[in-house]
Amino acid sequence: MLNREVYLNDPTIRSLANEGVATVKDDLSKLELDILEYELRTFVCDGAYAAGLKKILKSYNTSVEKNGKQAGVWISGFFGSGKSHLAKMIRALWTN
Repeated sequence: MLNREVYLNDPTIRSLANEGVATVKDDLSKLELDILEYELRTFVCDGAYAAGLKKILKSYNTSVEKNGKQAGVWISGFFGSGKSHLAKMIRALWTN
């Protein structure tokens, strides 16, 4: 069995719309909206992502309930760990 046979989408015939790099910006061009749609469709909210998202939302809700202000959030991690992707997904889900 080949590795590509294990995946739902064969990586030899399907490319990454964002070339593996998430960027957080206000660009609403068709290309950027297509990339965002791809990223949202393929976003897996599990493990550390789910825990991070839950922590951010809980902190936000607690702060807003206490004093009506939005708390700041710092996302940290190693290079390539998905910080920008998480920030982009949070932004897309919050603003839309």
